[in-house]
Amino acid sequence: MKTFKQHVKEGMSPLGVGVTTSNAVEDSALGTHNIDNPEVLKRVNAFVGSIADQEYIKPQHAVDTLREKLSRIGLTISPVTMSGEKGKVTAEVKQFGGRFGKDTDGSDINDDGISHKKEGGLKLEVSYETLKNGTSKVYAKLV
Repeated sequence: MKTFKQHVKEGMSPLGVGVTTSNAVEDSALGTHNIDNPEVLKRVNAFVGSIADQEYIKPQHAVDTLREKLSRIGLTISPVTMSGEKGKVTAEVKQFGGRFGKDTDGSDINDDGISHKKEGGLKLEVSYETLKNGTSKVYAKLV
């Protein structure tokens, strides 16, 4: 019969007890605040794209839910309004509410908080369609 210490030793990884198998967005040294990093953007887009896995009664509800969840990692999405059975909309994205103030050289700063790190900044592209059963499918991506 094994002792508790033997069980712990067998299950230990270099980082401690247990094994690291999760590849969540917040794992590793890549924080979601580095949204200009292509690897981080890819991971965040995997989450944003998962909105298509569900069906919603109204596409507006899906986008509002996505806006709320992205705000948890500091991304603010400008409000979008969807009308009609099918369509595509684009929304502006800001990080931490954007930047406002003076730069070190004395010039004024008033931007989205992303475009100074990533050329062109970020936008949320959303396409939606109403299905025959009355529910909606929503597809979203940060570009």
